[in-house]
Amino acid sequence: MSGNKKIIKAVLSYMIFCLILLSGSAAFAAKGTLSLVSMGTGDPDNMTIRAKMTIDAADLFFTMRGNNSYPELIKDKPVYAAEHWLFGKGGGKPRRSNEDSEKLRNKNRKIIRDAVAAGKNVVILDNGDPSIFGPHIGYMDEFSDLNPVIVPGISSFNAANAALKANVVKGNARAVMLTLGSVENGRDEYLAKQVSDGVTLVLFMVRDMDKFISAMSAKLPGDTPAAIVSNAGSQGDEKVITANLNTLKAKISGVKLGSFLLYMGESVRP
Repeated sequence: MSGNKKIIKAVLSYMIFCLILLSGSAAFAAKGTLSLVSMGTGDPDNMTIRAKMTIDAADLFFTMRGNNSYPELIKDKPVYAAEHWLFGKGGGKPRRSNEDSEKLRNKNRKIIRDAVAAGKNVVILDNGDPSIFGPHIGYMDEFSDLNPVIVPGISSFNAANAALKANVVKGNARAVMLTLGSVENGRDEYLAKQVSDGVTLVLFMVRDMDKFISAMSAKLPGDTPAAIVSNAGSQGDEKVITANLNTLKAKISGVKLGSFLLYMGESVRP
């Protein structure tokens, strides 16, 4: 009987040893993470709790230009340049030459892959919602094999709706279109038709406002409601301007708009 006990004890000891060994091997093989994290839009208090927790757990960061824009959060951890549309998924273009962009792509590939393989947590910081015209969304495709995650946040669209105090799908406006403010290649006809059909048009950063207003005015009634929200989410700088196609140009004349959204449609009628 005592012999059986010794055998059982030996077997149990061996099993415990194997479990410890396996546990150690799993920890050694554990990979790090890659996260695209929204800082929210405007003021820092628009950041989510989940974003803050992910940032706290990070070992290194990527920001737009590689500078420490959030010293109270990043502290003294390494920071690298994510660049604008570096991996080109979504229609944007890098702001560097092709040669410089390729050098930075290769550099970032190595930094990220080496860090994740070493068990480190990599965080790419973005503003607003990274999946709505976000300049770093291409990282998700480039490093899809690393199972990256997006930590969503408040976009300028969310913050601007709150500033307008408007329900953008009220009444006949049962749909919202988020798009860029361009009227090239006959796009003005398409956009004007959406507004005529009751869609609330939300345009991110109209680059040529005069051209856009002229194009829309040629196809829509002058009393078509319009509104601009500038610096959405920034309590000290946020501006809301309500108008229509006839009055919009005069109302924004001489106004520094900063980052803004332009709304058109019945849902934003004052």
